[in-house]
Amino acid sequence: MKKYIYCLFLFTISMYNAQVNFTNIPNPDSNASGNDKVMMYVTNTSEATGVKGFGLPAVETPTDLPYTGVNAPSVSIDVLKGMLIFVKSTGEAMVFDGLVWSKAFEVESDNISRFQINSVSTTSGSVLLPINSLIDKPNFLADPLKLKTNVAVSGANLNRLYIRQTGLYRINLNINFTGPAGSFSSRLGAGLYVNDAQRFQLLENTVNFDGTNRKINLDFSVYVVQGQYITLEAVSEVGGTTSYTVTNNSYVTVEKVL
Repeated sequence: MKKYIYCLFLFTISMYNAQVNFTNIPNPDSNASGNDKVMMYVTNTSEATGVKGFGLPAVETPTDLPYTGVNAPSVSIDVLKGMLIFVKSTGEAMVFDGLVWSKAFEVESDNISRFQINSVSTTSGSVLLPINSLIDKPNFLADPLKLKTNVAVSGANLNRLYIRQTGLYRINLNINFTGPAGSFSSRLGAGLYVNDAQRFQLLENTVNFDGTNRKINLDFSVYVVQGQYITLEAVSEVGGTTSYTVTNNSYVTVEKVL
């Protein structure tokens, strides 16, 4: 019995002093160079030189992260949830939730995303709203719902908000218009589409708030399933040849309610 206890004691000591070496460095106690692919490097506090702590795998820019762009998964990769990678160009650690990447150490509201709408014009009374995916932190624009994260910024995807979680969503549209005389004699509004099928259309009289520009503010509530996408359209009550421009001080705010 004493023999077994002694062996267990030696095994424990061996484990305590062991180091996990994920590098190609024969001696992990030596300093790792910038060319070494270090997944984790831990040193003890008694070392006179060298890194004390652990290093994350790193990429140069956010576009170098795996599973982004055309390689973004359509189904959650559960075995990779929680994977961390450091982005050198931004100085930020990113975490993967199985579908998309987000900042690992950022605190923000987790159920509201807000985006600016790009300026767009029409001469036919209706136009799809191009939704800018850039996050403007100083103006409190963020995307914790990941509606535009890893989504192309051109073509049809520019107009789409991709739903990552099934639930009830409230969509607020704050739209500013400019246009020639007569453009605002009839009501203006917006339509909401899910996977290109119209769900709602709301119209209201525009508010003339500075003599030149007109504004409307609309709220939609819609239940959407994970994997579906929402598009939004500015519309005129009469359609036809109605001309106007949606200006880029327009916004869409999406809140996950349930």
